[in-house]
Amino acid sequence: MVRASQDDMAEAADGEGRKGARKPQQERSSATRRKLVRATIDLLRERGYAGVTTPDIADRAGVSRGALQYHFAGKEEIYFAAIQEISAWMDDEMKMSLFAGLPIPERVDRVVDQHWAVFGSDDYIAVLEIRLYERFNDWLHQNMKTQLNKVTEVRDLEWVRLFADSPADTATVVRLRGMVLDLLRGFALRKIQEGPEADFGPPLALLKGVLVGVLQPGAPPAGPVG
Repeated sequence: MVRASQDDMAEAADGEGRKGARKPQQERSSATRRKLVRATIDLLRERGYAGVTTPDIADRAGVSRGALQYHFAGKEEIYFAAIQEISAWMDDEMKMSLFAGLPIPERVDRVVDQHWAVFGSDDYIAVLEIRLYERFNDWLHQNMKTQLNKVTEVRDLEWVRLFADSPADTATVVRLRGMVLDLLRGFALRKIQEGPEADFGPPLALLKGVLVGVLQPGAPPAGPVG
């Protein structure tokens, strides 16, 4: 196949697949794509979208520019792949079903901490950078809008199921999730400004208290509120 031979040439140019130790072509191609996506995320964290070029990405990934062009037609495609990669990682991290049997205050405590572990991470900086770039690129904007709308629908349903025993109505529960995401995005921006030493314990505790107050009125929050 022409596609296979092109990818083989690209991989060979990267110095991969030495004689006697060659991996299957599909596996090597997938590994190259993952390296490019990982390099993109790392560079966005370090330099911001304005400071990243496709040659930079290829160099950081340790592959040829031809290999990058084979996998991605341009910066917008690799940025979209990076968003998909981070979204998949967020899905792996946010296992809300694990907390379904806990009391609501403890459930809230665990879920907020779980979400902040993602939004407060270094990789989430790459998401913010891509969202800034997205506003200048209609193709990326439309594809991300479609992707994120699907993700939102799924996660809203997970959130509703998680708090199905709350007296709050479904619309309120969904709005609470949106509020949590908006606040955590804001915290992520403040972390960039203030640095990793910023203390988010008190505002996270206040957020948890608000959530518990709506989801289970009268219940004390889990853990200290200070």
